Amino acid sequence: MFSFLLAAAAANQVPFSKDRDVRCLAAYLVAAGEAQDDASVSAEDKAGIQSIVMYFLGKLSARRPDADLRGEVMTLVGSPGYSALLTADIQNCSAEAEERGKYLSSFGDTPDPAKPAAAKP
Repeated sequence: MFSFLLAAAAANQVPFSKDRDVRCLAAYLVAAGEAQDDASVSAEDKAGIQSIVMYFLGKLSARRPDADLRGEVMTLVGSPGYSALLTADIQNCSAEAEERGKYLSSFGDTPDPAKPAAAKP
């Protein structure tokens, strides 16, 4: 499947970013933009998309603090044929986003530690 995406990128003159996280950030930024004015997308889903955008932005910013992420994303998204790869990028990035979301949610699943017994006078 990966070779298919490379061939599609080459055929459509899409600059295939070697950084998967840039592709994920770009895909979810596009999804956020499309969802913003779509009344059929719930506020909860819009917030979820924004959370995923922030996840990939934070991951990239930590790993590559001096990178021109805006430039990389705009180059990718503005390339002819990018929309043909958008669905595949969303699908490829969703598993990681879902796994990290479940991990974060698990923070509230831990039972509260037992309170220490009151000291006797």
